Amino acid sequence: MFRFESSIQNKVRAGYYICLALIIVVSLLNYLNLTRIDRKINFGFIISELFDTTLEMRRFEKNYFLYRDKEDYAENLRFTEKAEYIIGQNKGDIKKLSIKADVYALETDIREYKLLMQRYFKLDKTLHPVDAYDLEGRIRLRGKKLVTATEAVSVAERKYIQSLIKSSGRVLVVSVIFLIIAGLIIGQYLSRMVVRPLKQLEGCMRLIADGKFDTLACDSSETEIVSLSKAFSKMIKELELRQMKVIIQSEKLISLGTMVSGITHQLNNPLSNISTSCQILNEEIDEADIKYKRELLEQIEGQVERAKSMVHSLLEFARKKEFKAKPLPLKDLMDDTVRLLQGDIPTNVGIETDIPEDVWIIADKQRIQQAFLNIIKNGIDAIPEEGEVSISAEENSETKTVEIKIKDTGAGIEQENIAKIFEPFFTTKDEEKGSGLGLFVAREIIEEHGGFIEVESAAGQGTTFSIKLPLKET
Repeated sequence: MFRFESSIQNKVRAGYYICLALIIVVSLLNYLNLTRIDRKINFGFIISELFDTTLEMRRFEKNYFLYRDKEDYAENLRFTEKAEYIIGQNKGDIKKLSIKADVYALETDIREYKLLMQRYFKLDKTLHPVDAYDLEGRIRLRGKKLVTATEAVSVAERKYIQSLIKSSGRVLVVSVIFLIIAGLIIGQYLSRMVVRPLKQLEGCMRLIADGKFDTLACDSSETEIVSLSKAFSKMIKELELRQMKVIIQSEKLISLGTMVSGITHQLNNPLSNISTSCQILNEEIDEADIKYKRELLEQIEGQVERAKSMVHSLLEFARKKEFKAKPLPLKDLMDDTVRLLQGDIPTNVGIETDIPEDVWIIADKQRIQQAFLNIIKNGIDAIPEEGEVSISAEENSETKTVEIKIKDTGAGIEQENIAKIFEPFFTTKDEEKGSGLGLFVAREIIEEHGGFIEVESAAGQGTTFSIKLPLKET
């Protein structure tokens, strides 16, 4: 079975073929009608010729009766035979005339007229005047009857041809009107069929222009519209991905700026220790014993390693890399994240971690660190006076996931705002304290890793973020 693929091209093509078929049918009907008129006109010429022949026959009949000239008789006989021939050759068409002419009566009359003329010509000299007069009367009567009959046939045929031409004109006008109406209906249908999905597509594109990056959903089965929708959906996903990368990068830069000021403050302690140890070592280099000098150098080395660790964590976080997931020890990852926040943690807020040593996850370090950092910092900011942020992790070997809980003892979240906290640019903080992108970016990164995040909170009772990520089995 042939399968008709639903597409604008096929429907336009079908509409074109339907219009072409209608034009061909209407043209064929009009052509047949014109052919019929042509045949009738040609037959009308024959009927007119028959009528003219009978008139000529009567004219030479009268001349013969007046002058008794043999040439007049010969011409009369010639036209009589011609009329007889015309009737004999067109019997079928004459029977179909609108006046229903009696062909048999015409043939009988012309034949009797011919016999009477032949008899009159043969007996012209021997006939008694009374008999001759009677025979002439019979001939004249038969001739008059023939002329009357052929004239009626000729007039009827002309009227029929005129009516046929008028009806053909009406048929032609009706055909043109029908074709115009059919063309308008088909054109309107095709226009609606093409314009409606394009209007839907236009509406979807307006949503995109307003910043709503949703997949296009156009209610159309046309292959062109479906293909176009898929292409636009692919483009939207690519734009959304690029936009997300820009948002994550901008959020990371914001966090980086905050951390730099904190780490700068943290670096003062090891640098001060290094400076003090160097001064002591420089002043007492000749007097102090070797053991004391070694202790000072070890202190310097420890503080240098501490500073190097801070700088390394900062550089690792700041470095721009492509997404690359690999096995990471969760405890070390979380310790690095907390270390990055050390300079930004108030003295009245404590951070406690309870993460097993053997828990590994599959993640991109830079990105997942960004997510943890945003959530922890959100918990720190939620504590108005004194409180604590606790971080714990628990494996689930059945689902091969690890659940990470980040709980704070802050002010909590109002119930009407819980559903909104992961929306971009939503924040309850002051404008100078938050952009409303931190939790949105965190959720996107976690979902990018194949995990998901949930939140439990109540006003005045703190907030708990539960994060589930794929587990790397050791």
